[in-house]
Amino acid sequence: MVVLFLVAIIFLAILRVALRSDQLPRNIPRIPKWLSIYANYSGMPRITFFNTHVRELAEERGAVLLWHIETWSVNITEPEYLLQVFRSEKIFAKAGSYQKFPWGVAGAVFGENIIDSTGQTWKQQRDVLQPAIKRHFNIDYMKQKSLELRARLWQQHKAQNIDSVRGVKIDELVKQWALSICCHYFMGIDIEASPETNHRLLRLLMDHHIAEPPGIIHLFPVLQRVPWLTPPTRKAFRLVDEFEKAVLELARLADHRDTDRNSIMGRLKSALGEGTISEFQYRSNLKQMLLAGHEEVESVLLSALVAMAKNPQLQSALQAEMSSLSPSTYTPPDLDKLPMLLAVILETLRLYPPFPWLVNRRTTQRVCLGGSIVLPAGTVVGWNSYAVHTDARTWGPDALEFRPGRWGTQIAEINALFRLKQARATFIPFSTHSRMCLGMQFALMQLKIGLYELLRELRWSVSDETTKLRKGPLLIPEHTRFHLAVRKL
Repeated sequence: MVVLFLVAIIFLAILRVALRSDQLPRNIPRIPKWLSIYANYSGMPRITFFNTHVRELAEERGAVLLWHIETWSVNITEPEYLLQVFRSEKIFAKAGSYQKFPWGVAGAVFGENIIDSTGQTWKQQRDVLQPAIKRHFNIDYMKQKSLELRARLWQQHKAQNIDSVRGVKIDELVKQWALSICCHYFMGIDIEASPETNHRLLRLLMDHHIAEPPGIIHLFPVLQRVPWLTPPTRKAFRLVDEFEKAVLELARLADHRDTDRNSIMGRLKSALGEGTISEFQYRSNLKQMLLAGHEEVESVLLSALVAMAKNPQLQSALQAEMSSLSPSTYTPPDLDKLPMLLAVILETLRLYPPFPWLVNRRTTQRVCLGGSIVLPAGTVVGWNSYAVHTDARTWGPDALEFRPGRWGTQIAEINALFRLKQARATFIPFSTHSRMCLGMQFALMQLKIGLYELLRELRWSVSDETTKLRKGPLLIPEHTRFHLAVRKL
């Protein structure tokens, strides 16, 4: 009976979308629905799916119709079209998980937060959070945690059997590094000083992608309207509940300490007390800031380490540049003078953007995209940063190769190209225009410190050149094993 009920729900959901699909543009390619469903269900990495089934069609037309979570979406890869989207916030409004599926698992995780909201709601939340995210920060804690990460990795390396050829797994330690720094600067707490809460949160974040339940219930969120219906649905909502409880425990820990009133946590609590935001928005932003504040930096650091381990000559050149700094006294301006360090980070973000494919906009009125693609009101719109970053017409015939030198050799030259590419929507890991990531400079500094401390004294290599990617929306290496050795300074 339950199976028949599920089949009926799915059939009705597909029928509803099929009836509306006649209104969608006919002058862009349509990726077969079954391909998207198979790729999603099988856990195929998003960039593999794009390179195999989408790239050729997308580069030909600049946009494709793609089945995405119970609906057709227009996915954009042409920078000119992307600029139109990013510049027209009122027409291409943000529409996150809660706006599309408020009853669903992802809707329960993210709710109504600064990243996914639009209009006056977004402006109110931006006014609350922007001062906390963009304020001046001391880098001592970043240094401390990066040094601790290096020490823990070296300890793991030494604990191996002397004949071991497998190498060291670093995923969980890097997750802890990113999470600790996020909690310190954004929440105003030392999460590792509360081992039980830290362990519970780390376990949840390592074992699952909280916002993306497995299999068919992710593909058809209508099934999530009845949370008790299937074991996977019940498990997904239970994990969401555990995650929210763990995040709220962080807030309670902050209550018992002298928490910085200007931190994200402090400003959210003040806004809640003043009635500027609701209890729901308070919880939504706590969860979103915790995830966004650590996942993307974690992803880029792991990807950069893999790239360095696979390119020993580049690694040596970067380490030679780093040797110009004093390990005990370097400052942010010192790090900002290292051109190759910045180029390596930008190249990692280009080739391995943390979120390569986002479907988070919806048209509020009928609009013509690029002068010829007519989108009716209510069209779901996505954008593919990986496609834009690896288009040979923009980045040259070696667009799929890791080559930091493409950014330049002088710091002024690299920064100028960085700004130009952002403005033209050909480099968008931090989005662009009015919705550019508020934490961009913070993330770049954290990555500079992390890479400096991990590469300064250690030599990195991998025995297996094949990199496995984690399932889910985040582009992140998984279970890579590294070999470490002490550098000759």
